Amino acid sequence: MKRINVVPLESVDGVRFGTKRSEVRKQWGSFDEFKKSAFSENTTDDFGFCHVYYDANDNMEAVEIFDADVYIGDIKVFPVSETEVKGIIDDLDNELISVSKSIGVYAPYGKAECILFGCKGYYDC
Repeated sequence: MKRINVVPLESVDGVRFGTKRSEVRKQWGSFDEFKKSAFSENTTDDFGFCHVYYDANDNMEAVEIFDADVYIGDIKVFPVSETEVKGIIDDLDNELISVSKSIGVYAPYGKAECILFGCKGYYDC
């Protein structure tokens, strides 16, 4: 499985938040572009191991990873159990979101199915 290194609030696999869509595509190669939902403001790129979300100016604002081993430093954060991820990311709320780190985890049955890393303020409402 592909190994992805993340620096929360900064970059995913060396691609920095705020990078233009065209540059993300150059870095990660083959993709499919789609609309995540009828309410999406912009299209999403599917790179096979992740979905990349862009703001209205086509700047990368979030990456949702579902098919890779994900590390923050030397610590594996995905795929792991819900209990493990709560021990690693210490400020996850009841919905498994860390607003301060812009990290969200989807674990409907106790095992993380995907992990999302966003730019600073991604989860601010």
